[in-house]
Amino acid sequence: MLNSFFAVIYLFIGVEHIGVKHRTLLLDFFNAFFFSVQTITSVGYGLFSPTKLLAGFISSVEAFVGLVSFAFVTGLLYGRFSKPKANIRFSNNILYCDYNKGKALMFRLMNRRKSMVVLPKINVSISISKPNSSGGYQNDFFSLEMEREQITYLPTSWTLVHPIIDSSPLKEYSISELSTLNAEVLILLSYHDDSFNDILHQAHSYTFNNLKINYKFKKAFEFNKEGKVVLDHAMIDQIEKVE
Repeated sequence: MLNSFFAVIYLFIGVEHIGVKHRTLLLDFFNAFFFSVQTITSVGYGLFSPTKLLAGFISSVEAFVGLVSFAFVTGLLYGRFSKPKANIRFSNNILYCDYNKGKALMFRLMNRRKSMVVLPKINVSISISKPNSSGGYQNDFFSLEMEREQITYLPTSWTLVHPIIDSSPLKEYSISELSTLNAEVLILLSYHDDSFNDILHQAHSYTFNNLKINYKFKKAFEFNKEGKVVLDHAMIDQIEKVE
């Protein structure tokens, strides 16, 4: 668009100003366009060049516009692709099952990259929509206390557990009520990524449409013959029914 804009200007002042003989309008436009390309990119093959003061002034302005625009585009691309992003995968479902002679809410996550996830910390809350006195609904927000909110690093998968104890906002609900509860679990994960040397954040959420009652996660890793842990990313969503 810039090249076409300046090509029209060169056509308006006359292509003789850039060392081109006048021919047809189409050929003049193409010659002006190619001169504009050489000017805005600072290539300058030498085939065309300004021959008069006005063309020299316009080409100088165009060269400056080219330098500024390339610098601007380079900054945008660098900022877009160099910005570190978290790449943590969460399980598709959140589970409600037996745990330590009681009940618990569980979900699972794992790192998709080979980089080290250092000091991952999780913050979990829940939004519960309830009917109010005016006949509408209101959202009540509660903090979900996890059994463990931070670990040293994430070598394999991490199963997050919220025990349903007396202080839990889900304690008052029966299993049948939970299956129809209009609620959303809101998650914020923060950790230090050694490849970017920066603190990364990733948000995720589960609605209770994703709630699986009386299921448990299958093990997502195993040990090979050398005793090393082998993580199977395909197993993060694998669950099985608990009788």
